[in-house]
Amino acid sequence: MNKLVSLFIILGLSLGFSSFSSSEFAAEGKTDIQDYKLMLGDFNLEELKSTVNKTWFNSGYESYTPKAEVIDQIKSELKNNEFHISVYMGTWCPDSRREFPHLIKILNQADFNLDNLRIVGVDRDKIVPNVSEVEREKLNVFNVPTLIVYDTNGNELNRFVEFPQETLEKDLLKIFSKEDYKHVYDF
Repeated sequence: MNKLVSLFIILGLSLGFSSFSSSEFAAEGKTDIQDYKLMLGDFNLEELKSTVNKTWFNSGYESYTPKAEVIDQIKSELKNNEFHISVYMGTWCPDSRREFPHLIKILNQADFNLDNLRIVGVDRDKIVPNVSEVEREKLNVFNVPTLIVYDTNGNELNRFVEFPQETLEKDLLKIFSKEDYKHVYDF
């Protein structure tokens, strides 16, 4: 009988320690579940939304409400000018996952032609794939997301880097209207 009791005690302690370890890891947020798909190089919005990335994208898109009066001002700028935007982002990056859905909602509400939007995924080292080292240096993508706004001649007007000075829509309005604007790392 003592052997049976000892076996139950050992078994109980083993189960207790293993469940403690599992719950300890869960409490610290350490899970093996990856909530994004790493996307590198050029891709489009539909490709992004056809992966697990649609979860964070849809959540960020639906929860964001840009200021209507700023959207109207952006619309006015878009009627008078044609812009092209290149977005360098990481599907792994919390800042990209916060700002990119907001950007798309702003552009949709402002009637921006999404054919003029280029999306490029980068890795954790922020290496822009499929371009030469010279082009990488010229792009100067050091934090993500980086949104580069170009005029119709392909000249860079300005860029947004990582997070807004005011709000994303106000920062974009300054860029589109060619007002003085410096991103948070331009000092």
